[in-house]
Amino acid sequence: MFWQEDINKEDFTLSDDVQDCVFSIRSKILPIDHAYILSQALCKHLPWLVEVNAGIHDISVADGNGWEQDHESGFYYPSKRSKLSIRIPKEKLEAVQSLVGKTLDLGKYQIQISKQLNSKLMSDIQILFAKYVACDVQMQEADFLKTCHRQLQALGIKPKKMMAGLERNIKTPHNVINTRSLMVADLQKSESITLQKKGIGKYRLLGCGLFVPQKSIKSVDAL
Repeated sequence: MFWQEDINKEDFTLSDDVQDCVFSIRSKILPIDHAYILSQALCKHLPWLVEVNAGIHDISVADGNGWEQDHESGFYYPSKRSKLSIRIPKEKLEAVQSLVGKTLDLGKYQIQISKQLNSKLMSDIQILFAKYVACDVQMQEADFLKTCHRQLQALGIKPKKMMAGLERNIKTPHNVINTRSLMVADLQKSESITLQKKGIGKYRLLGCGLFVPQKSIKSVDAL
């Protein structure tokens, strides 16, 4: 854990130049580790994703919310509430609409994209959470936080509170990517927007380094 006090209040106006495009989907079953095959399927339909600072959120499962998952088998069963979310620049909003009505081919699995919902602007909330932050090697918590601290400072962000959470691996045909979850709190509003737009680390199209609003500070061990 990394913890400092305190932050100054600031006036801030939200921008819309980066947004999360959200789609309703239908899928019978997906592997829990689906980042690579989802990225490959989306890039077939939207090849420009590799050319912009885009990010693909994993299709998450939340325990206790009625979504069935089986960690032992490595699969889960998306519900009607499951969503596909892609973080893209504003100028690509029209291009991404072509996904509606398409079926993403993930090899043994398919995802039908049934409807586009309202896009979400980046939030000015002062607590952000990333489920995956990529590490080149497995790290102790203190080393991971130091690395994240350097990356945040490179973006002009002065982090005051950070908490590391679960370690997870993302498998690709080429390698296994080590990741860890990270919460960053007490951000200035401008810092929060910057972090959501830029992210930290590599593999944005595999869901790494993508930060989302977190309502409160709590243990990230279960996230």
